[in-house]
Amino acid sequence: MKWGERWRVARTLYRELSFQSIYALKSGNTFLRERKDVDPGDRAERRILQSKITVCVLFGLTALASAALVSEGRYYIPTALTPMYFDATIFALSLVVIFSLVWITGLQVALPFLSSQALTALRALPIEEEDLEGISALAFLHLFDLPLTTAFVLFPVAIFLATGSALAALASLPAIAATEVFALSLSLVTAGFFARTVSGSTGGSLRNLLARWTFLILWTVPSLAITIFIVFSVQILGTLGQWELAQPGSLALLFGVFPFPFAWVIASAAIPTTAPPAYMALWTVALGAYSVLLILAGEWLLTAPLRLGRTVAAVAPSPPRSWRLRTTSPTVAVLAKDLRIASRTPAYAFLLLLPLLDAFVLGLFTYLGNPNPAMADRYASAAVTVAVLLSAFFGPVFFATEVMGFSLTRTLPLTQRTLMMGKSALITIVYIIAFLLVALLVASRIHDFPIFLLFGSAELPAIVAAALLEMGILVWRAEKTGVPLTSLYSGAWWVTMVSVPGLLVAGTPLIAFHFYPSVPLMAVLAIGLLVPVAVLTLRGANRTL
Repeated sequence: MKWGERWRVARTLYRELSFQSIYALKSGNTFLRERKDVDPGDRAERRILQSKITVCVLFGLTALASAALVSEGRYYIPTALTPMYFDATIFALSLVVIFSLVWITGLQVALPFLSSQALTALRALPIEEEDLEGISALAFLHLFDLPLTTAFVLFPVAIFLATGSALAALASLPAIAATEVFALSLSLVTAGFFARTVSGSTGGSLRNLLARWTFLILWTVPSLAITIFIVFSVQILGTLGQWELAQPGSLALLFGVFPFPFAWVIASAAIPTTAPPAYMALWTVALGAYSVLLILAGEWLLTAPLRLGRTVAAVAPSPPRSWRLRTTSPTVAVLAKDLRIASRTPAYAFLLLLPLLDAFVLGLFTYLGNPNPAMADRYASAAVTVAVLLSAFFGPVFFATEVMGFSLTRTLPLTQRTLMMGKSALITIVYIIAFLLVALLVASRIHDFPIFLLFGSAELPAIVAAALLEMGILVWRAEKTGVPLTSLYSGAWWVTMVSVPGLLVAGTPLIAFHFYPSVPLMAVLAIGLLVPVAVLTLRGANRTL
């Protein structure tokens, strides 16, 4: 079978994967055709395309930030780094961000791809093994084609604009290719490992619980590279400069770690420099080793999707250790179900852990910045603002992507009110934990935690109001269309729009405080928002879906 024929079959497979991802029939969703004049397969592919464009925008912003730092950074960033070291560090940070974005989106789609029934149906066809491997690889890469192409085009353009060197732009192409191949390979490896080792462990032991969340936290950590790049880039450059001054030659060892050897090639093409022969030899050996690894990873990537899909399909979930049932309130049951599903699904856990880890990084940034105790109220307001932005934006995404709870409402006497209150409780908990992470870090430096607690408590009713409003909109949409979203990669644009009214409601007390600094006024305004929103969203929501 020629590659053109493989591509035609892969396009059909991709269409089936898109349909399964959007409509989530395997997760319990009932297919409901939204419009009779619109083909559901076409609609599914369009939604996947919309989310690909969202990821492309993130790549574009990263490329612009890299170009700005390289072209202007030496003039306003205090550092003792030489121009070559400076540029190479920026390029390396940019490659880390590319790696993180590809890995994040890879985890979103790799696990459902490997467990998809589409691969099972493909293996039943009278097609040679080599052709099956090529078709599976093409379908998997098709899920990332637009973001990968965008990075492959925008970053060389940004490097050319920043350095004025066409040679440096060309030198960046192998670096970007290596970063993308390594990230895709790692997403497949980790998704397969999770499916075989973690997802199938249905036992309720503490060991299984800790294992699941440990893996999930480790896989969420790379996403912090994006936040670190934005928040700590100046500090990283300054620290590396001081490190090199204190211990000459120390950066040479760092430049042997991926992706620094590739970044060194780009920087050297833009600014020809000389370095001690020992350093050049070390970087050349590292570059050669990563080049060999790139070839091996590329060859593995062409066969891995089908082979890993087989191993995942062969794994049967272990039986639960106990059938003992414990009664609780319906709202708490919805909340507990969300946390259990998150512990077995990287895409869902990512939505819960990312705002908390981002809050920790932002709090650490303030902690390391030697905050002024005389500005405690400003730091408290900033801590609340960070927690509001993270919880009100990421919170509704979980409901929009989590299909199991929506499907249970069709078989259990679960009211809309119960569902909305359980989901709102999850958003509220995310807000409280994110706020405490920032507040405790900053307050430990300025020794004034009560003012943080006062601000956080005053904002709490507004967060509850925002959560109820967002859940009300999402429940209304799910009831109307019958088709909840199923992954961040297949509907981020719509969930982002849903977050806007929630952010407006939660941000109103903070905006009022900016013009009239009064915490009691914040609390009164927050309660004043909660009452009408609760009445509007919960009244008449006692019926089952």
